[in-house]
Amino acid sequence: MKARSFKKFFVSIALSAVLTLSSASSVFAATAQLVPAEQSVELTQSDDSDAPAIESSDAQNACASLTAQPGIRQTAASENSVTIQWNPVTNASKYAVNISPLSSSSYRFLGYIGNTHNKAKINKLKAGTAYVIKITALNSSGIAISSRTVGCTTLYSKVKIKSSYASTGRYTFNMQTVNPSNSITGYKVVYQSSAAHKLITKYFNTRYSFTIPISGNTFYQVKIYPYLVLGNKRYVSSTSTDRYISNVITLQKAGNTNSSMSVKWNRTAGADNYSIYIKYPGSSSFKKVKTTTSNFFTLTGMKKNTKYGIKVIANKKVKNKVWHSDSKAYNMSLV
Repeated sequence: MKARSFKKFFVSIALSAVLTLSSASSVFAATAQLVPAEQSVELTQSDDSDAPAIESSDAQNACASLTAQPGIRQTAASENSVTIQWNPVTNASKYAVNISPLSSSSYRFLGYIGNTHNKAKINKLKAGTAYVIKITALNSSGIAISSRTVGCTTLYSKVKIKSSYASTGRYTFNMQTVNPSNSITGYKVVYQSSAAHKLITKYFNTRYSFTIPISGNTFYQVKIYPYLVLGNKRYVSSTSTDRYISNVITLQKAGNTNSSMSVKWNRTAGADNYSIYIKYPGSSSFKKVKTTTSNFFTLTGMKKNTKYGIKVIANKKVKNKVWHSDSKAYNMSLV
């Protein structure tokens, strides 16, 4: 951002001072369970089963996408389960259900579903993980007569924010992409300001970035819930990724002497204190010089016709973490 002059203030003494804006600164749990959606009975893999072991890997296929063969689909999801449904197969006596991580070609046998059901829920899966479910139709002689696969995913319990920033009247979050890319449809965002305490809920049908409106000098609590749309229904994670955000603090000149300058700023609702950072002549970085509950600061020992950088950041402590407002750097000089 190009340097621009901060609003000049008239002073009553012969020496004047100016303040200007500068550039700112295991894949499965021990046991996987298979649950027919219409029944309360659960099928559990036995520990002594001779089914092949699944490769243990947390990696997803790079640039992968969830796909399904005709006649089978994912119909529901939670953070530790997926529900699938398939078209009934003529002459099928039962269906064998197998599961594999998306990143592997090795399946684990989970159990059988009788031919009176064509829908199953698989529990005890890992959050934010993609799998391939294979349904094999068997006739009364136990011979496979068809097999179909579907890529599916559990809901993410947490999501990662790649970057975020405040701009005039809004705050933008850039989200870290996930693999497969379609394992998240969008985000439910619930936020409220420390000043108004009114909950606002918005849904963003985007995987990569979203912007919420903010105003005033206040911290906002923001809760981000990833969701997945299956059919016409939105499945939202039960856990949130939380952030506390605030606008930048705007500084105003509040007087000067021949060797000092004072600045002031509006208080930020919800802030516990403010940290003042100074960039001294000859330095390439800002140094924290003070943390205060005041909204007023005086920089002393200044030399004439010399630029000093200053920025003030609001702090809010929640449990054991301190959150910070966005910052804007200014130049101070006595001329």
